[in-house]
Order: sequence, then structure tokens, then C-alpha cells
Amino acid sequence: MKPFRFRQFEVYDHLSTMRVGTDGVILGAYSSRRNFKNAIDIGTGCGLIALMLAQKSTGNVVAIDVDDASVVQANENFKSSPWFDRLKVNLMSVQELMESENAVFDRMVSNPPYFVDSLLSPDKRKTKARHSGITISHDELVHAAVKLLVPDGVFDIILPFETSLSFESRMFLEGFYLIEELIISSFEGHKPVRRIMSFSRKLPQTVVSEKIAVRANNEHFSDEYRNYTADFFIGLV
Repeated sequence: MKPFRFRQFEVYDHLSTMRVGTDGVILGAYSSRRNFKNAIDIGTGCGLIALMLAQKSTGNVVAIDVDDASVVQANENFKSSPWFDRLKVNLMSVQELMESENAVFDRMVSNPPYFVDSLLSPDKRKTKARHSGITISHDELVHAAVKLLVPDGVFDIILPFETSLSFESRMFLEGFYLIEELIISSFEGHKPVRRIMSFSRKLPQTVVSEKIAVRANNEHFSDEYRNYTADFFIGLV
């Protein structure tokens, strides 16, 4: 099994329920633009997002997952990276994390389960990772932000575009404001399929809104996607 090779690290994902994919790559690139001291990656899978955060920051990253094999693989990926001393992965649910008195972060990142209403996968491990409410619900993520973030902390999350508005409303009810967003489409000129949102307890003067298409209409990666991920990828076509 060959790893995915990035500019400064490599990732094995064959054991993980959450493998290397476009959602994780874009969220990692997006979240890595803002510095932090202590970050938490909820539902880390193979550890991709945590590694991307570590590459662009001097802060510490804690990653959690409820799947044993994913935690083992993320740990191996962390140990082989240049930032192994700033990366830690735990076999733990977000509910367990919230019960810890010392769990406080200024950055929270998650690429959560998203097939909220779809049929369950026959693979129980993939079902855990992909179906909201099986291991972590949107409400639990909202409560985690309330519990785990320092007053000026930021929560970055990627969701299907059609469910992102209801999540934004839930965050608002708990005192969090949308401060930035990245609206993602699969192809140039197509409707949005994903939305990355950044939330903070501080009311922004304006919401910073960006758009990106992953692929051009010739099915090659778009120039904007290549530029967005240039710090991590080499030679995308």
C-alpha cells in the first residue's frame, strides 16, 4: 500500500474509516491559514487535517477518533512526520473529551459525518464514520464548541451545503457568529456542494466569504484549487 505524498509529509489511510479526500484537504488548507496554540481535530481518521495544521503552525494538535484502527494509523502517520512532538492522537469520543477538565483549545476543526438521512452502510466502521448521530451529532459538535473553546477560539467545520444553514443557526443560538466561509463546488459554474464555516463568539464587522471550484470544466483541477492547496501538493493536474 503506497502512501499519499504531500510536500512535507506522507499519509497512509488504508486502515482508516476517514481516508484522504477532497473535503479533508480543503478543510486542512483552509484551517491552516490561521495560527493557533492548541488545536483539536475531532474525528481525525488517518490524521490528514491534523498534519496539515501542524505543517503551517507552531502550535500543538490533539486528534481524537472512536475507531481503533484509525487511531493506530493516525499515530503512525504522526510519528513519521517532522512534527511528531506536537501531534497527539487519542482513542476517544467527543463526549469523553468534554468531560475532561483540562481540555481547552483555541482552535477546533472537524470534518464530521454527513450522510444524515442516507441508508446505513453495511460496513459498520464506515457507518460510524459517515452517518451523523452514530458516533457524533451536529448538536454534540455545537456543545463541544461551547465547552472546549476559549473565549476567542475559532471552530472550523465542513458540511454539505444544504445542511450548513441549519448548523449555522444552531451555533448562533449558542452565541457563536459566522466569521468566514468558503463555498465549494465540484466544477466551475456548478451549484455548491460543500461549505466550510468558521465560528467565533466575537461578532464580525463583515463575514469574509470566498468561493472555490475544485475542478475546471475540462475535469482537471482548477487553478484556484491548485493555488489554494499549493503549500501541500506537488504537481496537481
